[in-house]
Amino acid sequence: MKEREVVAWEESRAKGFGKFVVIHGVLSWGLPMLIIIGYFNNILAEGATFASVLIHCIIWFIAGGLFGLVLWFVNERRYKKHQENLAAKTESKPE
Repeated sequence: MKEREVVAWEESRAKGFGKFVVIHGVLSWGLPMLIIIGYFNNILAEGATFASVLIHCIIWFIAGGLFGLVLWFVNERRYKKHQENLAAKTESKPE
């Protein structure tokens, strides 16, 4: 991880897991996918039923939540590996 990535992750991490998943998963990925796929599939066109729109919304918000969850764990793993590498470098430095 680059230093700016570490700083950004530490800030996101401090805000919490739930907020991260909602912002980066549901709102930043799920909502745009709902709009884009909805547009291309004409789900919001005439003839679309309330049920079909509701199902589409549920699917993409769940998918966004899962995306945020995976993104959290990937970033957490990268961060911990970075911290371990820093600790190893610090321990191996001759004094």
